[in-house]
Amino acid sequence: MKAFGSKSYKEVALRLTNSDVRPLTHRVTIYHYLLTHLTHPTVDNIYSDLVQTMPSLSKTTVYNVLDLLCEKGLVKQLTIEGNEARYDADMEEHMHFKCSECKTVFDLKDVPFPSIELPSGLVIEHIQLNIEGKCSACAKAC
Repeated sequence: MKAFGSKSYKEVALRLTNSDVRPLTHRVTIYHYLLTHLTHPTVDNIYSDLVQTMPSLSKTTVYNVLDLLCEKGLVKQLTIEGNEARYDADMEEHMHFKCSECKTVFDLKDVPFPSIELPSGLVIEHIQLNIEGKCSACAKAC
């Protein structure tokens, strides 16, 4: 199921309910943010953007909601560089590209995953492939 576009809060609340998550205000708002901001935000990004309109929001609440959304399979946590956790509501398998200059993270939806042969008995459950380099805008600026 595609999760993107301009989802209404009602649609987001229904999606949470269908995943056995009570659609509390903070949960709906954070999930809606992830569905409509495809920038692979960090906790700090989410908090600083949302606290302006939700003064009662705390970073602890953001962490707790993100943990719940990850546990329910609605969002995935990405570790693209070091210990910098980012969040993605696009649950389809895809690679990511991080610009080493501007730090923007892009989805690589149309790039096929490389073929991987594992030793007998090993089963792939999840692949996370991140590529780092310069985006086209930063490469032109060099």
